[in-house]
Amino acid sequence: MVPRSSKSNYTEFASAWVKMKGTAVTLRCSDGPAVLSEQVTWMMMRPKENGWTSVFSVNTSRGVTGRLLSKLGDKIIQIFEDVSLQFTASANDGGRYLCLMMQGSETYREKITLLALVKLILAPAPPVPVNSTLRLEAQVSPVFAVAGGTWLSPADVPLLTVAPSPGTLLTKLPWVNHRDNGLYTCSIHISGQSSKSQYNFTMSVKVDASPSNLRHSLHLSSKSASLAQSTVTLSCPSIHGDYVRVYWWCADCSKVLPKKVFQSDRWRNHMISTPKPRLQLQDNGENISFLLRPELDDAGQYQCEVFLNDKVYGQSTTVTVLKGNAKSSSSSLDLTCTYAMRSQVAKVKWIHIQRPNFQLPVRAVIGRLTASVALPVTPKTAGQYACTLQLKSGQTVRYTYNVPLTPTEPSAVLSALSLLLFVVPVVAVAVGMLLWRRGCCSSHVERTLSHYSGEVENIYENPEDLRQVILSQYKSDWPSSTDWKRGNSDLLLFTRMVQINNQHL
Repeated sequence: MVPRSSKSNYTEFASAWVKMKGTAVTLRCSDGPAVLSEQVTWMMMRPKENGWTSVFSVNTSRGVTGRLLSKLGDKIIQIFEDVSLQFTASANDGGRYLCLMMQGSETYREKITLLALVKLILAPAPPVPVNSTLRLEAQVSPVFAVAGGTWLSPADVPLLTVAPSPGTLLTKLPWVNHRDNGLYTCSIHISGQSSKSQYNFTMSVKVDASPSNLRHSLHLSSKSASLAQSTVTLSCPSIHGDYVRVYWWCADCSKVLPKKVFQSDRWRNHMISTPKPRLQLQDNGENISFLLRPELDDAGQYQCEVFLNDKVYGQSTTVTVLKGNAKSSSSSLDLTCTYAMRSQVAKVKWIHIQRPNFQLPVRAVIGRLTASVALPVTPKTAGQYACTLQLKSGQTVRYTYNVPLTPTEPSAVLSALSLLLFVVPVVAVAVGMLLWRRGCCSSHVERTLSHYSGEVENIYENPEDLRQVILSQYKSDWPSSTDWKRGNSDLLLFTRMVQINNQHL
């Protein structure tokens, strides 16, 4: 005889039960009142099996009185009057159970019941050490029985729950302390159409005062040099961990304890980032890193620690920061580069990029180097200057500053041009007046001598008349006050004087 259900889907069942190992199990052949039949047969199919295994078969036509015992493997199964099965669950009892009721040669009822077994795991084993990573895990067999599930805190707050493998529900509590004590609940949701779809199992947690025994893995380290406000990548171990911490040791500080500048608990969805606002988390889902845009006071050593269960993976980055600036005075332009994390620096120097052999006046103090450029800037001192910092590891970083050639003052050029425009017309007028006077006087003398033939007259007898003629002619061509106010006096003066000169030459 082959039951109809043997050809059905492996995950089909009418009802389901979820039990823990060692607890009592009762599987009923009928959910209602007992139905008389001639033959009742119980069969079982384990998760990885493809066929049914007979548990027992009993003829019920004459009724079942008391209880019957049947042996299945190394265990005893009890059969009661309602043809139900009772036994104590063991690790291998999970699977589907089939009850067949037959009347004559026909099967008129069959029922499949799923029995799922859950195993709760607490690690590390009690007592739980303080500051350890607590793991709460529920393993359900068969795995297809689980539709989902959630771990709840003692305050019934849902915790992040993942399924690392089919049938497994896992949550973690990194860095536990006494505040994490209490009763935790795993709520398991069953697939299928069972009348009861949710089962809850609890586990008590008590954190001990003894410290955890963390194992540290290989520690990686690197060196980095950066200009102030440039981007520096702080790498973390390539581990998708439970908990991340970043410590910072300040640059050039002696006997100073590190500061915790970042911590993240992905299970509790808790993150703290202080006091480094320029530190940004980069998380691609598999591993994390940080971007830092440092100022001088951000230099130092950064150590990223990733916790996974009872192991710690570490990676550190030492950051040296270089910052440059320029300050001018009446006699010089001072170019200064300041650097932090001096223990990593091999050398620092200023150079003129276009003239590397140019000797710069330089003065140095601890953590600062200043080069002076004399003012005004000449073609020899103009150009690009660079402050180069080299680490002991060989890595370099450079700050550059461009010193332009001092331009000629525009006001001085305009003043010289204005003076030239004023002087030239004045000189021209003076020369013109002198030439005109000589020409005018000579012409007048000649005309007088030719008019009074035979008579000699002193041409300088009345010189005042001659001056009046000259002044009247000059004043008639002098520029008006309006022209002076318009700013055209120099040009008009020159024009008028040239005209006068041309008229009388």
